[in-house]
Amino acid sequence: MAWRGTLPEQALSDATRRLLGDALTYQVLKDSHILVYPIPGPGGALTAGDRLVNFVWYVNVAEGQELEELMTGRDGIRRAVSLPPGAATDQPVTAMRQAAEAELARPITAVVTGVGEPFVQVVYDIAVPRMAFGRACLIGDAAFAVRPHAAAGTAKAAADGWALAEALAAADGDVPTALASWERQQVALGRALLARCRDIGDSSQFRGTFRPGDERLIFGLHGPGN
Repeated sequence: MAWRGTLPEQALSDATRRLLGDALTYQVLKDSHILVYPIPGPGGALTAGDRLVNFVWYVNVAEGQELEELMTGRDGIRRAVSLPPGAATDQPVTAMRQAAEAELARPITAVVTGVGEPFVQVVYDIAVPRMAFGRACLIGDAAFAVRPHAAAGTAKAAADGWALAEALAAADGDVPTALASWERQQVALGRALLARCRDIGDSSQFRGTFRPGDERLIFGLHGPGN
């Protein structure tokens, strides 16, 4: 699962802001890693100091009671995939902040502990054997929802759409014919992306071979940087 949250850049000290800068900052821990990076602020602000700082901290949680308790919010409702900001109960949030103080580098700790309402995302992936069914099809995350390590979810949905338009044009609007050709190509792309993201996730969360700066970690749909 991932703990996530955003913090106004202005809430950080000048020294911490300078250190984090415009970079995608990683810290690798045993069976875990965290990313910190700036994103646009309210209204799309891009000026340093007016942006938000986003963190994503991947942590392994055992299925069963431990995950059930984590995903049960203050309202007593268990969510399957995510708890929105403010919904997580005090105990896991406190434990997460204590772990941050004990395990993370000081600038990263400042981001994580400064977020008032962190939220929770359970990391799943999904594959389908088919994407076309007569005149209907699955596109984007409806077909392949992959772990986020390639940052390619939006690109995958767009590529599915562009490829579908090209297939329809090539088939002169014959939808079943277009979908049959399109499906073969896009299922292969989805499987390749899924395998790559699983490998990256397993390398950080289980195998201990994850290394920031490794070229295979460069974001991209068709491959690193592509």
